[in-house]
Amino acid sequence: MGSESTILFADISGSTKLYETLGDEAALVLVSDCLQLLHQLGQKYQGQVVKTIGDEIMIRFPNPSLAAQAAFEMQDQSAQFFLNRKVVSGLKVGFNHGTVIEQENGDVFGDAVNVAARMVQLAKRNQILTPVETVRLIDPGLPLQKRLVERTLVRGRQEPVEVYEILVHASDATIVGADITPPVMPLQALRLRLQFRDQVHYLDEQHHSVSLGRAPDNDVVIRSDQVSRQHGRIEFRRGKFILVDQSSNGTHIHPQGEPPVHIRRDEFILQKEGTIHPGAPDTEPIRYQCLVSRLG
Repeated sequence: MGSESTILFADISGSTKLYETLGDEAALVLVSDCLQLLHQLGQKYQGQVVKTIGDEIMIRFPNPSLAAQAAFEMQDQSAQFFLNRKVVSGLKVGFNHGTVIEQENGDVFGDAVNVAARMVQLAKRNQILTPVETVRLIDPGLPLQKRLVERTLVRGRQEPVEVYEILVHASDATIVGADITPPVMPLQALRLRLQFRDQVHYLDEQHHSVSLGRAPDNDVVIRSDQVSRQHGRIEFRRGKFILVDQSSNGTHIHPQGEPPVHIRRDEFILQKEGTIHPGAPDTEPIRYQCLVSRLG
């Protein structure tokens, strides 16, 4: 039987570079001290630490209002934490409320956890993200500012999820409860055409995501040892086509007429046309082409 909880993930951004610049021992101490700070702030708002994984902490809260306040203070205090140590780093935070199932060891799983993990994955440094369903549950009396940032697909969900940012420092944010005006889209119909061998896929307003990888449950299955099982995906976000790499070896992109680009666990905006080579530069290409047509 499941129970209602708010799951929060906080991830130290750029920790790999910290180990490279500070050395293993000093970086490990810094990461441990930061996680301890996050642990204390979670407890301050009735949070229960579920686990820490490397440079990430997972905390369970009774409700979204407490999680939001904790996230706000985590960002504020972690910024001062890194500033005091003269380190260039920051925090990525994502949280979500829903039903979770608890295991005997105290770990939790379920849709609420999956969505929270997706939020922290989408977050940039110094950013807090949460889905619209959770935003609606936050006490409107809290002095927090929020704004709609994008819509994205989440594994296990058929419809795109609206993602909100809780702004730590902002003057132009939208307060929850106010009318939200959607972004003005250009007077063009945008589609992305993807071709791998004889397969063709299209991304647009109706089709938001295509997954890539070696595993057979991907939309585009690439059978190569250089390609990860869940290598990455291409998403349509607010009028842009974003290649998201989440692999071990990275992805090579060859935009037509431009120098090739290599990304690893990062994102790249696809424009015009070119080829995508998951895993290695000589991997069989996925050809992409942005299609633009005037409406009306």
